[in-house]
Amino acid sequence: MSSEAVQKLGNLESLRIPRARPPARTSRKRFVFAATLVVVLTAAGVLASALYSRTIGRPLTVQTLLVQARGHNQPRVMLTGSGYVVTRHKYITIGTKILGQILAEPIEEGQHLKEGDLLARIDDRDYQAQLRQAYAARELAEANVRLTIAKAERARKLDGTGAISKEELETAINAAEVAQAQLKRDEAAVDYAKFEVSQCVITSPINGIVLKKYREMGDTINYGGQIQAGGGATDIAQLADTDDMRAEVDINESDIAKVGIGSPAAVALDAYPDKRFDAALVKVYPEADRQKGTVKVEVQIEKPDLELIKPEMGVKVSFLANRSTATAAPMIVIPKAAIMTDGHESFVWTVQNGTLRKKPVVRARELETGAEIKGLDDGEIVVVAPTPELRVGQTVTVAGAPVR
Repeated sequence: MSSEAVQKLGNLESLRIPRARPPARTSRKRFVFAATLVVVLTAAGVLASALYSRTIGRPLTVQTLLVQARGHNQPRVMLTGSGYVVTRHKYITIGTKILGQILAEPIEEGQHLKEGDLLARIDDRDYQAQLRQAYAARELAEANVRLTIAKAERARKLDGTGAISKEELETAINAAEVAQAQLKRDEAAVDYAKFEVSQCVITSPINGIVLKKYREMGDTINYGGQIQAGGGATDIAQLADTDDMRAEVDINESDIAKVGIGSPAAVALDAYPDKRFDAALVKVYPEADRQKGTVKVEVQIEKPDLELIKPEMGVKVSFLANRSTATAAPMIVIPKAAIMTDGHESFVWTVQNGTLRKKPVVRARELETGAEIKGLDDGEIVVVAPTPELRVGQTVTVAGAPVR
């Protein structure tokens, strides 16, 4: 080859574009494949877990009801009426018989009190001074009695000796009697001074609630003072007796023969219509209302809830024909479909802490609303429509509401 040809070949080689070397892709492909596989397997696991929990692994849902016992003798309502809450003594206004400045009055409207609780304390310094004076006057009278009695005794001994006249004897005896009368007067003065001191501390005579508070600490009680908040010049507070809560109601005079003293009743508050309280008729007023044609009666609430019941609250009173006896056995009624049969034995499925239990029962009576059974306790949860696949110990979720 000539030098010229070699030169041309070299020029052609210089014009060739070098090709880049391909990177090593094998390891990268393996990494991407492995990561993709992990993601796919994880997603598949989550999906499988979700499907399992929604299908096979999910606890069976059963329809249930909460059984509640009912009395055999349901009372029949004879008549009803509307009225208000009152107390046996109506409302008691507590005051004082003395005058002075109020140093303490630790009560507020709506406060519940017990008998003997402090209502108010009045400044008693001047009454204590009067009591001390009464004590001193009594001591003086006692000394005078001793002296006059001694003189009268000496006069009796000298009587008939000519040392004293009959008139002097009578005078000595009379002086002793006067001294004794003065002592009785001074003893009465001490008692009255003690009473005035005791009146400086006003306490509640009943278990009750404060309806109105007529005074405040620092007020001065005096007969010429202004009557406050409807109270008298010496009134402290108005109380209601909570030991004997009642409902006062008007009933038609044509219905008065249906009830009598001791007739059972049920009281429902207008403010809390779902709250009912047992009561009994305790008072029938002796006079009817000519204009309305009604007779006023009072029923005593047996176990009042003092947090709910307040004087003057509106109530509805239902007078009952009879009351369920405490000895009557409670009745459990459930739907007939809830009762299963295994041979000659009947049973129901109950749920306790999310687990099925099999409980034997005995049929009592067939009713329109279901079947009366024995063997269940009040408050148990019963499966309403059991299916053949139910098993003892099986975990279930419940659906249903309490049946009343």
